[in-house]
Amino acid sequence: MQQKKSPKFLDKLFDLLESEQYRFLRWSDDGKSFEVCDIKKLEKQILKVFYKQKSFASFIRQLNLYGFKRSKIRRNINVFAHRYFIQGEKYEYLQSRKQLINIISLNKLKVLEELSNQDNNLKHQIYEAEHQQLTETLKDLQNQQKQIQMKFNEQIHLQMQLKLRIIQIIHQINTHDITINIKAQHSYQLLCKVMQLIPNNEQHKEEFAIIRSICKVFNEFHLESMSSYLGSPNDRLTPLPFYLQDSSISLDFGSKQGQNQIYELLQNQATRIFQPSQVKQQQFMI
Repeated sequence: MQQKKSPKFLDKLFDLLESEQYRFLRWSDDGKSFEVCDIKKLEKQILKVFYKQKSFASFIRQLNLYGFKRSKIRRNINVFAHRYFIQGEKYEYLQSRKQLINIISLNKLKVLEELSNQDNNLKHQIYEAEHQQLTETLKDLQNQQKQIQMKFNEQIHLQMQLKLRIIQIIHQINTHDITINIKAQHSYQLLCKVMQLIPNNEQHKEEFAIIRSICKVFNEFHLESMSSYLGSPNDRLTPLPFYLQDSSISLDFGSKQGQNQIYELLQNQATRIFQPSQVKQQQFMI
């Protein structure tokens, strides 16, 4: 973490060196350090006036606090250097002044480190809180996904049960229709036998009329079956009547005319079945 402003102590020292008003306080030849040539003059004319300090030792402690390194060229010349404290004439002045912000005292450095640690701890706490929240959100989404999957599986199971029930119903309908066709066929065979046994005369006119009525019922049953059969194949659940199951007629439903022709052929065939040749139509009219 960097400080926002450069230290006032160093700003003033930099300005004093740049002003060149004091020969005992000057930049070194390379501009990377500064020299103090007269300690007494420094204490009297600079430290007491600008820094309110009384001794050169206090000045040294202040410089040490900012990380300056001290060396001596001669007995009376002290040299102080810091990598960010450089002369403004040999380098760009503004750039040199900007580098002073990088010089941080040890005390302030500790404070900045503590603030940085607190900031890092705060960031870590925020990260942990966000991570915990994301984890809980993820768990909620996973639970919701499980519930949706369970409902989806229940719907699939229900659909399978419905399909099985529909298949069972269709099978029951087909079985029922086949049973009806078989019983109708047996009834028709018995009816034919009865017609053969009854004498064909005026005395048994009523019996023949009843039998003719029964045949008419069979014929109507045939017409209803054929209407269902000639409909959409997807809507037809029942099989053909017994008297058409063995028919050799080729069924073509490609056009309305073809359907009418097939309907007429099947109606004639059923009429022939349900109106036996033993019964004379000109004698008994219903």
